[in-house]
Amino acid sequence: MDVRHNLHIMGSGGSGGGLFKNVKVNGEAQFDGDIDCLAFRCNGTSNVYGTLKSTSCGINGTLDITGGLDTGTAKINGKMEIEGNVKAREIKSFGETNIRGNVAGEEVELEGHFTINGHCEAEELHIKGIFRIDGLVNAGSVHLALHSRCEVKEIGGERIRIDRADGNVLKKLIGSFFLPSDFYEGTLAAETIEGDQIYVEHTTARVIRGGAVIIGPGCRIGRVEYKDRFENGSGSSVGECECIAP
Repeated sequence: MDVRHNLHIMGSGGSGGGLFKNVKVNGEAQFDGDIDCLAFRCNGTSNVYGTLKSTSCGINGTLDITGGLDTGTAKINGKMEIEGNVKAREIKSFGETNIRGNVAGEEVELEGHFTINGHCEAEELHIKGIFRIDGLVNAGSVHLALHSRCEVKEIGGERIRIDRADGNVLKKLIGSFFLPSDFYEGTLAAETIEGDQIYVEHTTARVIRGGAVIIGPGCRIGRVEYKDRFENGSGSSVGECECIAP
C-alpha cells in the first residue's frame, strides 16, 4: 500500500513528483514528474513537468503544467498555463489562463483573459472577459459576458446568453492611451450557435439555430433558423430567417 506524506516547500525548492497527501508551496517550486495528491496549494509559482492530479487545487500566483490537470475543484487567482487537458468537477479561474487542450467540468467559471485551443464542455459555463476558444463550446447553460474582441468557433447548449459585460471605467481610461478606442467594447465572432433558448447581442455569426431565438443589439447574423419564436426588435442585421417546423 502506497503511503502518502505531506510536502511543504518554503522559499525555493522542488521535488521529483510522486504520491503525496497535501502539497503546499509558499514561494517557488519545480516538480520534475507527475504529481498525485489530495490537495495542491500554491502561493507563488509552481512548474510541473508532468501531470497534476488532485482532489482540490488552489493557486494564488502562477501555475505551469506541461501535462494535464485532473482535479475535483480548482480555484486559480493569477496565471495558469496548461499544455494538456483540464478535467475538474468545478473550476473557477480569475486572471489569465491558456490551455492547449480541452476543458471538461460540471461548473466552469472563467473571468479575465482566456485562450482554449481545444473544446470546452460543462453543465454550467460562465465566462466574463476577453477569450478565444478554437473548438466547440458545449454546455447545458452558457453565459458569455464580453469584453473586447472574443472568438468561439461553435457554441451548443440548452440555454445560451451572450451579452456585453459592464466596462471598467478606470481600465478603459488607462487602456485608451495604448489601445484602439473600441478595444473594451465587447464583441463575439462565431461560426454557429445552436440551442433551445438563445439570446445574443454584439455578435457576428454565420448561422444561429434554436427553439426560441432573440437577437439583441449590435448583431450581424447570416442566417437564423428557429422552431418556436424569433425576435429582432433591436434592428440587428439578419441575412435570412426561416421557421423550421418541429
